[in-house]
Amino acid sequence: MTGRWPSWNVFLELTDLLSCPQCGPAHGLVLLVRESVEGRVRSGWLGCPNCRRDFPVEDGVVDLRLGPESRAAELQPLSDDELALKIVALSGLAQERGILIVGERLGHAAERIAELAPELEVVFVGSKLERVTEGQGVSRILSDAQLPFAEFRVRAMAIAPGGDPELVSAAARRVAPGGRLLLFDVHPEDREAARETGLTVVAEGEGIAVAKRDLDPVFRAR
Repeated sequence: MTGRWPSWNVFLELTDLLSCPQCGPAHGLVLLVRESVEGRVRSGWLGCPNCRRDFPVEDGVVDLRLGPESRAAELQPLSDDELALKIVALSGLAQERGILIVGERLGHAAERIAELAPELEVVFVGSKLERVTEGQGVSRILSDAQLPFAEFRVRAMAIAPGGDPELVSAAARRVAPGGRLLLFDVHPEDREAARETGLTVVAEGEGIAVAKRDLDPVFRAR
């Protein structure tokens, strides 16, 4: 698609955001490529220098699961005909290059989000790939841990907690200064968890809330 940035660069930047699901967000992963097709990594490994554990990349899917089987999602995928459009509009990245992370209940919208915002790489993270199709601008990560990303590095993330403040707190800690956390099927305890983890709720309504991390003084001075 015209204007899309090279998938290879996207994958390397995504690897830089990932953390070991066993050791935690302070421990990044190292990529070893076995096969790549048209710049996109198809197979290889992600290794943790701390615990020495390897995580496979097969058919373009990163598998960071710690157990032999993925856990089933407790809630069903969120049903909303305009879900992809809302995520793109609220992310603040509609016309920018970057990575947008979508959680378990929103993965079915990933391909449509990538079509609407061709400069973005949409990264699904969840315990299973059901209804999450492979497409241009879509990366898929299997994980049974909560959000295996470095803290304060993610520019935009969309999740549907449905009354899971622990998930919201984990997501909020990944949001970079100036970044946004989009909450769908949001409950009062979800909004409170976002605030308690240092985010400011800047918009809300109809089961949706947008929380933002303020820029650090260093960023404001630039």
